[in-house]
Amino acid sequence: MTRLRLPIAARIALAAGLLAAVLLTAGAFAVRAAVRSAQLRATQELAGVEATQITEATRAGVRLYGEFGSLPYQLVRDDGVVIAAAPAAETAVAPPPSTEASQSAGEVWHLDPATAAGARLAVSSTLRASSMTGVAAEDLPGGARDKSTTVYRAYVLVTPTAADRVVASLDPFLWGGVALAVALIAATAATATSRALRPVEQMRAVADGIAGAPDGTRLTEPDAPDELRALATTLNAMLTRIDDATVRQQRFIADAAHELRSPLASLLAALEVGRAHPDALPPERTLARVETEARRLAGLAEELLDLASASSGARGGEICDAAEVVREVLAGRTSRVPVEVSAPGTAPAHIAPGALARIVGNLLDNALRHASTHVELAVTVDDSVHISVTNDGESLSDADAERIFEPFVRLDASRSRDTGGTGLGLAIARELATSAGGTLELSRLVPTTFTVHLALAQHA
Repeated sequence: MTRLRLPIAARIALAAGLLAAVLLTAGAFAVRAAVRSAQLRATQELAGVEATQITEATRAGVRLYGEFGSLPYQLVRDDGVVIAAAPAAETAVAPPPSTEASQSAGEVWHLDPATAAGARLAVSSTLRASSMTGVAAEDLPGGARDKSTTVYRAYVLVTPTAADRVVASLDPFLWGGVALAVALIAATAATATSRALRPVEQMRAVADGIAGAPDGTRLTEPDAPDELRALATTLNAMLTRIDDATVRQQRFIADAAHELRSPLASLLAALEVGRAHPDALPPERTLARVETEARRLAGLAEELLDLASASSGARGGEICDAAEVVREVLAGRTSRVPVEVSAPGTAPAHIAPGALARIVGNLLDNALRHASTHVELAVTVDDSVHISVTNDGESLSDADAERIFEPFVRLDASRSRDTGGTGLGLAIARELATSAGGTLELSRLVPTTFTVHLALAQHA
Protein backbone atom coordinates (compact mmCIF):
# COMPACT_ATOMS: atom_id res chain seq x y z
CA MET A 1 0.00 0.00 0.00
CA THR A 2 1.42 3.35 -1.06
CA ARG A 3 1.86 5.82 1.78
CA LEU A 4 0.32 9.24 1.29
CA ARG A 5 3.21 11.70 1.33
CA LEU A 6 2.73 15.44 1.38
CA PRO A 7 4.72 17.67 -0.98
CA ILE A 8 8.00 19.02 0.35
CA ALA A 9 6.66 22.57 0.63
CA ALA A 10 3.67 21.36 2.66
CA ARG A 11 5.87 19.27 4.96
CA ILE A 12 8.26 22.16 5.59
CA ALA A 13 5.35 24.55 6.21
CA LEU A 14 3.79 22.06 8.64
CA ALA A 15 7.08 21.58 10.49
CA ALA A 16 7.71 25.34 10.67
CA GLY A 17 4.14 25.94 11.86
CA LEU A 18 4.37 23.29 14.58
CA LEU A 19 7.72 24.61 15.80
CA ALA A 20 6.44 28.19 15.79
CA ALA A 21 3.28 27.10 17.63
CA VAL A 22 5.28 25.40 20.37
CA LEU A 23 7.68 28.32 20.82
CA LEU A 24 5.04 31.04 20.61
CA THR A 25 2.69 29.18 22.96
CA ALA A 26 5.48 28.86 25.51
CA GLY A 27 6.24 32.55 25.06
CA ALA A 28 2.57 33.46 25.45
CA PHE A 29 2.33 31.57 28.73
CA ALA A 30 5.50 33.32 29.90
CA VAL A 31 4.01 36.70 28.99
CA ARG A 32 0.74 35.88 30.82
CA ALA A 33 2.67 34.81 33.90
CA ALA A 34 4.84 37.94 33.82
CA VAL A 35 1.83 40.25 33.40
CA ARG A 36 -0.08 38.53 36.20
CA SER A 37 2.94 38.63 38.50
CA ALA A 38 3.49 42.33 37.79
CA GLN A 39 -0.17 43.09 38.46
CA LEU A 40 -0.07 41.14 41.73
CA ARG A 41 3.02 43.07 42.82
CA ALA A 42 1.22 46.32 42.06
CA THR A 43 -1.77 45.12 44.10
CA GLN A 44 0.55 44.22 46.98
CA GLU A 45 2.02 47.70 46.95
CA LEU A 46 -1.48 49.17 46.89
CA ALA A 47 -2.48 46.94 49.83
CA GLY A 48 0.47 48.22 51.84
CA VAL A 49 -0.51 51.81 51.13
CA GLU A 50 -4.14 51.19 52.06
CA ALA A 51 -3.15 49.35 55.26
CA THR A 52 -1.08 52.35 56.31
CA GLN A 53 -3.94 54.70 55.47
CA ILE A 54 -6.36 52.63 57.59
CA THR A 55 -4.06 52.69 60.62
CA GLU A 56 -3.43 56.41 60.25
CA ALA A 57 -7.16 57.07 59.95
CA THR A 58 -7.80 54.98 63.05
CA ARG A 59 -5.10 56.87 64.96
CA ALA A 60 -6.76 60.13 63.94
CA GLY A 61 -10.07 58.94 65.41
CA VAL A 62 -11.85 58.33 62.11
CA ARG A 63 -14.40 55.56 62.35
CA LEU A 64 -14.46 53.32 59.29
CA TYR A 65 -17.63 51.89 57.75
CA GLY A 66 -17.89 49.68 54.65
CA GLU A 67 -15.56 50.27 51.75
CA PHE A 68 -12.18 51.89 52.19
CA GLY A 69 -9.94 52.02 49.17
CA SER A 70 -10.19 49.43 46.42
CA LEU A 71 -9.21 46.23 48.28
CA PRO A 72 -11.04 44.19 50.93
CA TYR A 73 -9.93 44.98 54.48
CA GLN A 74 -10.65 44.24 58.12
CA LEU A 75 -9.87 46.41 61.13
CA VAL A 76 -9.51 44.03 64.06
CA ARG A 77 -9.08 44.86 67.72
CA ASP A 78 -6.44 43.08 69.76
CA ASP A 79 -9.04 40.76 71.27
CA GLY A 80 -10.19 39.60 67.82
CA VAL A 81 -13.28 41.75 67.49
CA VAL A 82 -13.78 43.13 63.96
CA ILE A 83 -14.24 46.86 64.28
CA ALA A 84 -14.74 47.56 60.56
CA ALA A 85 -14.58 45.55 57.34
CA ALA A 86 -15.26 45.83 53.65
CA PRO A 87 -18.34 43.85 52.54
CA ALA A 88 -16.17 41.34 50.67
CA ALA A 89 -14.10 40.64 53.79
CA GLU A 90 -16.80 40.52 56.48
CA THR A 91 -16.84 36.72 56.66
CA ALA A 92 -13.08 36.30 56.45
CA VAL A 93 -11.33 35.17 59.60
CA ALA A 94 -8.19 37.20 60.02
CA PRO A 95 -5.33 35.16 61.45
CA PRO A 96 -2.87 36.57 63.94
CA PRO A 97 0.01 38.49 62.39
CA SER A 98 2.95 36.44 61.29
CA THR A 99 6.57 37.26 62.01
CA GLU A 100 7.63 35.77 58.67
CA ALA A 101 6.80 37.41 55.41
CA SER A 102 5.49 35.14 52.64
CA GLN A 103 7.29 35.53 49.34
CA SER A 104 4.18 36.69 47.55
CA ALA A 105 3.77 39.57 49.99
CA GLY A 106 6.86 41.36 48.87
CA GLU A 107 9.06 43.27 51.27
CA VAL A 108 7.74 43.66 54.83
CA TRP A 109 9.11 46.10 57.44
CA HIS A 110 9.45 44.86 61.03
CA LEU A 111 9.50 47.69 63.58
CA ASP A 112 10.45 47.44 67.21
CA PRO A 113 7.17 47.76 69.22
CA ALA A 114 8.97 49.46 72.11
CA THR A 115 10.09 52.42 70.02
CA ALA A 116 7.82 52.55 67.02
CA ALA A 117 4.20 53.25 66.40
CA GLY A 118 3.51 49.94 64.75
CA ALA A 119 4.57 47.25 62.29
CA ARG A 120 3.40 46.04 58.89
CA LEU A 121 3.46 42.24 58.62
CA ALA A 122 2.51 39.68 55.99
CA VAL A 123 -0.17 37.09 56.68
CA SER A 124 -2.07 34.54 54.64
CA SER A 125 -5.85 34.45 54.42
CA THR A 126 -8.64 32.84 52.45
CA LEU A 127 -11.51 34.87 51.09
CA ARG A 128 -14.37 33.17 49.24
CA ALA A 129 -12.25 30.09 48.50
CA SER A 130 -9.52 32.23 46.99
CA SER A 131 -6.07 32.13 48.54
CA MET A 132 -4.71 35.63 48.96
CA THR A 133 -1.95 37.46 50.73
CA GLY A 134 -2.88 39.97 53.39
CA VAL A 135 -0.83 42.93 54.52
CA ALA A 136 -1.42 43.66 58.22
CA ALA A 137 -0.68 47.05 59.73
CA GLU A 138 -0.39 47.06 63.52
CA ASP A 139 -1.21 50.34 65.21
CA LEU A 140 -0.20 51.49 68.67
CA PRO A 141 -1.75 54.69 70.08
CA GLY A 142 1.69 55.94 70.90
CA GLY A 143 4.74 55.42 73.01
CA ALA A 144 5.70 52.08 74.43
CA ARG A 145 3.25 49.25 74.55
CA ASP A 146 1.74 48.48 77.96
CA LYS A 147 -1.18 46.50 79.33
CA SER A 148 -3.67 49.36 78.94
CA THR A 149 -2.89 49.91 75.30
CA THR A 150 -5.60 48.99 72.78
CA VAL A 151 -4.06 47.54 69.65
CA TYR A 152 -5.81 47.54 66.30
CA ARG A 153 -4.68 45.57 63.30
CA ALA A 154 -5.67 46.41 59.75
CA TYR A 155 -5.73 43.52 57.26
CA VAL A 156 -5.83 44.45 53.58
CA LEU A 157 -6.21 41.43 51.28
CA VAL A 158 -4.27 41.25 48.03
CA THR A 159 -6.93 39.83 45.72
CA PRO A 160 -6.05 38.36 42.28
CA THR A 161 -9.12 39.94 40.73
CA ALA A 162 -7.27 42.81 39.08
CA ALA A 163 -4.51 40.52 37.84
CA ASP A 164 -7.02 38.02 36.44
CA ARG A 165 -8.94 40.84 34.77
CA VAL A 166 -5.80 42.18 33.10
CA VAL A 167 -4.78 38.72 31.90
CA ALA A 168 -8.31 38.03 30.63
CA SER A 169 -8.28 41.25 28.62
CA LEU A 170 -4.84 40.34 27.25
CA ASP A 171 -5.74 36.75 26.22
CA PRO A 172 -7.68 37.51 23.00
CA PHE A 173 -4.86 39.63 21.63
CA LEU A 174 -2.17 37.26 22.88
CA TRP A 175 -3.64 34.02 21.52
CA GLY A 176 -4.92 35.73 18.40
CA GLY A 177 -1.40 37.01 17.78
CA VAL A 178 0.02 33.52 18.33
CA ALA A 179 -2.42 32.01 15.83
CA LEU A 180 -1.73 34.75 13.29
CA ALA A 181 2.04 34.44 13.72
CA VAL A 182 1.90 30.65 13.29
CA ALA A 183 -0.18 31.03 10.13
CA LEU A 184 2.18 33.68 8.73
CA ILE A 185 5.27 31.60 9.52
CA ALA A 186 3.77 28.48 7.90
CA ALA A 187 2.67 30.45 4.83
CA THR A 188 6.08 32.12 4.55
CA ALA A 189 7.83 28.75 4.84
CA ALA A 190 5.57 27.23 2.17
CA THR A 191 6.06 30.19 -0.18
CA ALA A 192 9.83 30.31 0.31
CA THR A 193 10.15 26.55 -0.19
CA SER A 194 8.00 26.62 -3.32
CA ARG A 195 10.09 29.44 -4.76
CA ALA A 196 13.31 27.64 -3.86
CA LEU A 197 12.11 24.41 -5.48
CA ARG A 198 10.78 26.10 -8.62
CA PRO A 199 14.09 25.60 -10.49
CA VAL A 200 13.97 21.92 -9.54
CA GLU A 201 10.52 21.59 -11.12
CA GLN A 202 11.79 23.40 -14.21
CA MET A 203 14.73 21.00 -14.41
CA ARG A 204 12.37 18.05 -14.00
CA ALA A 205 10.14 19.32 -16.83
CA VAL A 206 13.13 19.81 -19.14
CA ALA A 207 14.56 16.40 -18.25
CA ASP A 208 11.15 14.80 -18.82
CA GLY A 209 11.03 16.30 -22.29
CA ILE A 210 14.46 15.09 -23.35
CA ALA A 211 14.08 12.49 -26.08
CA GLY A 212 16.06 9.29 -26.24
CA ALA A 213 18.28 10.47 -29.10
CA PRO A 214 21.07 12.96 -28.27
CA ASP A 215 19.84 16.44 -29.22
CA GLY A 216 22.04 18.66 -27.07
CA THR A 217 19.20 19.74 -24.76
CA ARG A 218 20.51 20.89 -21.40
CA LEU A 219 19.00 22.10 -18.14
CA THR A 220 18.93 25.82 -17.40
CA GLU A 221 21.44 26.62 -14.68
CA PRO A 222 20.23 29.15 -12.05
CA ASP A 223 22.18 32.39 -11.80
CA ALA A 224 22.80 32.09 -8.06
CA PRO A 225 25.89 30.00 -7.22
CA ASP A 226 24.04 27.71 -4.80
CA GLU A 227 23.23 24.01 -4.44
CA LEU A 228 20.64 24.14 -7.24
CA ARG A 229 23.20 25.50 -9.68
CA ALA A 230 25.60 22.74 -8.64
CA LEU A 231 22.81 20.19 -9.19
CA ALA A 232 22.03 21.59 -12.64
CA THR A 233 25.73 21.56 -13.56
CA THR A 234 26.07 17.95 -12.42
CA LEU A 235 22.95 16.87 -14.31
CA ASN A 236 24.14 18.65 -17.47
CA ALA A 237 27.48 16.87 -17.19
CA MET A 238 25.62 13.59 -16.80
CA LEU A 239 23.50 14.37 -19.88
CA THR A 240 26.67 15.11 -21.82
CA ARG A 241 28.15 11.77 -20.80
CA ILE A 242 24.91 10.00 -21.72
CA ASP A 243 24.85 11.73 -25.12
CA ASP A 244 28.48 10.81 -25.73
CA ALA A 245 27.84 7.21 -24.70
CA THR A 246 24.77 7.05 -26.92
CA VAL A 247 26.71 8.41 -29.88
CA ARG A 248 29.50 5.90 -29.28
CA GLN A 249 26.98 3.10 -28.98
CA GLN A 250 25.25 4.11 -32.19
CA ARG A 251 28.58 4.35 -33.99
CA PHE A 252 29.64 1.01 -32.54
CA ILE A 253 26.43 -0.66 -33.72
CA ALA A 254 26.84 0.84 -37.19
CA ASP A 255 30.49 -0.24 -37.35
CA ALA A 256 29.64 -3.73 -36.10
CA ALA A 257 26.91 -4.06 -38.71
CA HIS A 258 29.36 -2.89 -41.36
CA GLU A 259 31.98 -5.38 -40.21
CA LEU A 260 29.47 -8.22 -40.17
CA ARG A 261 28.07 -7.34 -43.57
CA SER A 262 31.33 -8.05 -45.39
CA PRO A 263 31.82 -11.71 -44.34
CA LEU A 264 28.10 -12.37 -44.63
CA ALA A 265 28.05 -10.98 -48.15
CA SER A 266 31.10 -13.09 -49.02
CA LEU A 267 29.39 -16.18 -47.61
CA LEU A 268 26.23 -15.57 -49.61
CA ALA A 269 28.22 -14.90 -52.77
CA ALA A 270 30.21 -18.13 -52.41
CA LEU A 271 27.04 -20.15 -51.82
CA GLU A 272 25.19 -18.52 -54.72
CA VAL A 273 28.09 -19.11 -57.13
CA GLY A 274 28.42 -22.72 -55.98
CA ARG A 275 24.73 -23.31 -56.49
CA ALA A 276 24.57 -21.54 -59.88
CA HIS A 277 27.74 -23.12 -61.29
CA PRO A 278 28.30 -26.45 -59.58
CA ASP A 279 30.44 -27.75 -62.41
CA ALA A 280 32.60 -24.63 -62.86
CA LEU A 281 33.45 -24.21 -59.14
CA PRO A 282 34.59 -27.30 -57.23
CA PRO A 283 32.72 -27.88 -53.95
CA GLU A 284 36.01 -27.93 -52.05
CA ARG A 285 36.74 -24.33 -53.01
CA THR A 286 33.23 -23.22 -52.07
CA LEU A 287 33.46 -24.95 -48.69
CA ALA A 288 36.90 -23.50 -48.06
CA ARG A 289 35.60 -20.01 -48.79
CA VAL A 290 32.58 -20.56 -46.56
CA GLU A 291 34.82 -21.88 -43.77
CA THR A 292 37.10 -18.85 -44.01
CA GLU A 293 34.25 -16.38 -43.77
CA ALA A 294 32.58 -18.37 -40.98
CA ARG A 295 35.79 -18.23 -38.97
CA ARG A 296 35.95 -14.48 -39.52
CA LEU A 297 32.38 -14.16 -38.26
CA ALA A 298 33.12 -16.33 -35.22
CA GLY A 299 36.23 -14.30 -34.42
CA LEU A 300 34.36 -11.03 -34.80
CA ALA A 301 31.51 -12.24 -32.58
CA GLU A 302 34.02 -13.33 -29.93
CA GLU A 303 35.76 -9.95 -30.06
CA LEU A 304 32.44 -8.15 -29.70
CA LEU A 305 31.53 -10.26 -26.67
CA ASP A 306 34.94 -9.60 -25.14
CA LEU A 307 34.52 -5.87 -25.63
CA ALA A 308 31.06 -5.92 -24.06
CA SER A 309 32.35 -7.94 -21.10
CA ALA A 310 35.32 -5.60 -20.62
CA SER A 311 33.10 -2.51 -20.78
CA SER A 312 30.70 -3.81 -18.12
CA GLY A 313 33.25 -5.49 -15.88
CA ALA A 314 33.72 -4.18 -12.36
CA ARG A 315 37.08 -3.68 -10.72
CA GLY A 316 37.99 -6.82 -8.81
CA GLY A 317 40.41 -7.57 -6.03
CA GLU A 318 42.51 -10.15 -7.88
CA ILE A 319 46.30 -9.89 -7.88
CA CYS A 320 48.76 -11.42 -10.31
CA ASP A 321 52.45 -11.28 -11.15
CA ALA A 322 52.61 -9.10 -14.27
CA ALA A 323 56.15 -10.26 -15.12
CA GLU A 324 55.09 -13.90 -14.98
CA VAL A 325 52.01 -13.25 -17.14
CA VAL A 326 54.15 -11.50 -19.77
CA ARG A 327 56.55 -14.46 -19.92
CA GLU A 328 53.64 -16.89 -20.29
CA VAL A 329 52.11 -14.87 -23.15
CA LEU A 330 55.43 -14.79 -25.03
CA ALA A 331 56.07 -18.48 -24.47
CA GLY A 332 52.94 -19.50 -26.32
CA ARG A 333 53.32 -17.56 -29.54
CA THR A 334 55.52 -17.22 -32.58
CA SER A 335 56.39 -13.94 -34.26
CA ARG A 336 57.77 -12.79 -37.60
CA VAL A 337 60.16 -10.33 -35.88
CA PRO A 338 62.18 -10.68 -32.66
CA VAL A 339 60.59 -9.61 -29.36
CA GLU A 340 62.98 -8.14 -26.80
CA VAL A 341 61.73 -8.58 -23.23
CA SER A 342 62.82 -6.66 -20.13
CA ALA A 343 61.07 -7.63 -16.89
CA PRO A 344 61.96 -7.87 -13.20
CA GLY A 345 61.70 -11.09 -11.26
CA THR A 346 58.26 -10.16 -9.95
CA ALA A 347 55.76 -7.34 -10.50
CA PRO A 348 52.59 -7.77 -8.40
CA ALA A 349 49.64 -5.90 -9.91
CA HIS A 350 45.95 -5.48 -9.07
CA ILE A 351 44.39 -7.24 -12.06
CA ALA A 352 43.10 -10.70 -12.93
CA PRO A 353 45.74 -12.79 -14.73
CA GLY A 354 43.37 -13.61 -17.60
CA ALA A 355 42.58 -9.93 -18.20
CA LEU A 356 46.26 -8.99 -18.15
CA ALA A 357 47.11 -11.82 -20.54
CA ARG A 358 44.45 -10.52 -22.95
CA ILE A 359 45.79 -6.95 -22.70
CA VAL A 360 49.40 -8.01 -23.33
CA GLY A 361 48.33 -10.35 -26.14
CA ASN A 362 46.35 -7.64 -27.94
CA LEU A 363 49.15 -5.07 -27.59
CA LEU A 364 51.69 -7.61 -28.78
CA ASP A 365 49.55 -8.59 -31.80
CA ASN A 366 49.18 -4.94 -32.74
CA ALA A 367 52.94 -4.31 -32.38
CA LEU A 368 53.91 -7.40 -34.40
CA ARG A 369 51.49 -6.40 -37.15
CA HIS A 370 53.16 -3.00 -37.59
CA ALA A 371 56.80 -3.63 -36.58
CA SER A 372 59.55 -3.37 -39.20
CA THR A 373 62.45 -5.17 -37.50
CA HIS A 374 61.68 -5.82 -33.83
CA VAL A 375 59.31 -5.32 -30.88
CA GLU A 376 60.27 -4.31 -27.31
CA LEU A 377 58.24 -5.40 -24.29
CA ALA A 378 59.24 -3.91 -20.90
CA VAL A 379 57.84 -4.33 -17.40
CA THR A 380 58.87 -1.74 -14.79
CA VAL A 381 57.84 -1.22 -11.18
CA ASP A 382 57.83 1.95 -9.03
CA ASP A 383 54.69 3.16 -7.28
CA SER A 384 52.76 1.33 -9.98
CA VAL A 385 53.32 -1.47 -12.46
CA HIS A 386 53.99 -0.35 -16.04
CA ILE A 387 53.94 -2.59 -19.11
CA SER A 388 55.19 -0.97 -22.34
CA VAL A 389 55.03 -2.45 -25.84
CA THR A 390 57.07 -0.67 -28.55
CA ASN A 391 57.31 -1.32 -32.30
CA ASP A 392 59.57 0.36 -34.85
CA GLY A 393 56.97 0.54 -37.58
CA GLU A 394 55.33 3.58 -39.09
CA SER A 395 54.64 6.21 -36.42
CA LEU A 396 51.23 7.65 -35.58
CA SER A 397 50.11 11.28 -35.65
CA ASP A 398 48.85 13.30 -32.69
CA ALA A 399 45.33 13.20 -34.12
CA ASP A 400 45.36 9.41 -34.01
CA ALA A 401 46.56 9.14 -30.39
CA GLU A 402 43.03 8.69 -29.00
CA ARG A 403 41.18 7.56 -32.11
CA ILE A 404 43.32 4.42 -32.22
CA PHE A 405 41.43 3.10 -29.17
CA GLU A 406 37.99 3.41 -30.77
CA PRO A 407 36.34 0.16 -31.95
CA PHE A 408 36.83 -0.87 -35.61
CA VAL A 409 39.36 1.90 -36.29
CA ARG A 410 41.99 1.01 -38.90
CA LEU A 411 44.48 3.82 -39.47
CA ASP A 412 46.36 2.03 -42.25
CA ALA A 413 44.29 2.31 -45.41
CA SER A 414 46.23 -0.55 -46.97
CA ARG A 415 45.08 -2.98 -44.31
CA SER A 416 42.14 -5.11 -45.37
CA ARG A 417 39.69 -6.95 -43.19
CA ASP A 418 41.32 -10.15 -44.26
CA THR A 419 44.79 -9.23 -42.98
CA GLY A 420 44.26 -6.38 -40.56
CA GLY A 421 42.19 -7.93 -37.78
CA THR A 422 38.86 -6.72 -36.44
CA GLY A 423 39.97 -3.32 -35.15
CA LEU A 424 38.81 -4.22 -31.62
CA GLY A 425 42.07 -5.30 -29.99
CA LEU A 426 43.15 -1.94 -28.56
CA ALA A 427 39.59 -1.04 -27.53
CA ILE A 428 39.29 -4.31 -25.58
CA ALA A 429 42.72 -3.80 -23.99
CA ARG A 430 41.82 -0.30 -22.77
CA GLU A 431 38.46 -1.41 -21.37
CA LEU A 432 40.11 -4.28 -19.48
CA ALA A 433 42.75 -1.96 -18.04
CA THR A 434 40.12 0.59 -17.00
CA SER A 435 37.96 -2.11 -15.37
CA ALA A 436 40.98 -3.13 -13.26
CA GLY A 437 41.48 0.46 -12.09
CA GLY A 438 44.38 1.13 -14.46
CA THR A 439 44.95 2.99 -17.71
CA LEU A 440 46.20 2.29 -21.22
CA GLU A 441 47.69 5.10 -23.29
CA LEU A 442 49.75 5.78 -26.36
CA SER A 443 52.73 7.02 -24.35
CA ARG A 444 55.07 7.77 -27.26
CA LEU A 445 54.56 8.41 -30.96
CA VAL A 446 58.10 7.67 -32.21
CA PRO A 447 58.67 4.82 -31.85
CA THR A 448 55.08 3.82 -31.26
CA THR A 449 54.74 2.78 -27.60
CA PHE A 450 51.63 1.67 -25.76
CA THR A 451 51.86 1.59 -21.94
CA VAL A 452 49.59 -0.03 -19.39
CA HIS A 453 49.63 1.45 -15.87
CA LEU A 454 48.33 -0.79 -13.07
CA ALA A 455 48.10 -0.42 -9.30
CA LEU A 456 50.97 -2.04 -7.43
CA ALA A 457 49.96 -4.85 -5.07
CA GLN A 458 51.82 -5.52 -1.84
CA HIS A 459 51.76 -9.28 -2.28
CA ALA A 460 51.64 -11.26 -5.48
